[in-house]
Amino acid sequence: MKKTLTILSVALVAVMLTSCVESSKKYKQLLAEKETLTAQYQELENEYNTANAVISEVENNLQAIRDAEGLVQMMNEGEVTRERLSAELIQIKDVMAANHAKLDSLEQVLKKSKNDNGYLRNTIKKLQAQIAEKETLIAQMQEQLNQKDAQIEGLNTQVAALNTNVAELNAENQKQEEFIKNQTDDMNVVYYIGAVRKELKSKGILASGEILKRNVPTEAFTKADRRNLNEVTFEGKIRRVYSSHPAGSFTVEGNTLKINDPESFWSITKYLVVRTK
Repeated sequence: MKKTLTILSVALVAVMLTSCVESSKKYKQLLAEKETLTAQYQELENEYNTANAVISEVENNLQAIRDAEGLVQMMNEGEVTRERLSAELIQIKDVMAANHAKLDSLEQVLKKSKNDNGYLRNTIKKLQAQIAEKETLIAQMQEQLNQKDAQIEGLNTQVAALNTNVAELNAENQKQEEFIKNQTDDMNVVYYIGAVRKELKSKGILASGEILKRNVPTEAFTKADRRNLNEVTFEGKIRRVYSSHPAGSFTVEGNTLKINDPESFWSITKYLVVRTK
């Protein structure tokens, strides 16, 4: 019984001591400090997680930009089209603008924070410097693209001018060819007629035993191309050739006159006048 009373006494003293400690100012101060530290830790952890997520995203975007840096060279080598490079640059500009906004917002949050986050601030400054460098690079890439566009436009203008010149030259050549053809055709036009004496006189071709040398009525003749005229066959037998043609340049067989040497035959006159029976 005495032992039991002793144990109860000790327990009562411990409870009383505990109650005194919990009600003391020092204990309350320690609890407040613990809660403050816990809140600060949670805030710091939240800041770190947010900053780390933004930094990770920005770094990934920068890597994507690095991957796109070789597109200009690839375009020059014909491996990438101008349209793809232009689309990539537009996308990269949008990403860079988003990176700027995120880092600026994060920087403002960290400035207002009471926590020691110097490491995060330094990391943000480094990323901002990299972004500025990439913006300069993007501007250079855009300038190269603009120069390519200007070169292409210049080449297109030159090609258009050349096409115009070629078209004009073709038109001029066609005119020249037509002119030369017409001239050649005119040079090779010859006329022939075969009729009895009376008809030749009535048509104004024969007078005083000679053919007219001026104002010859060509409508009374048959028109032909001497390049395709090797012989002429008349309705009646050939009695006499009035027009002048070099000897040996033709032969007469009945009602047919064969031209042996066209160049020589037509060298004196382009009219063939024959009296038939």
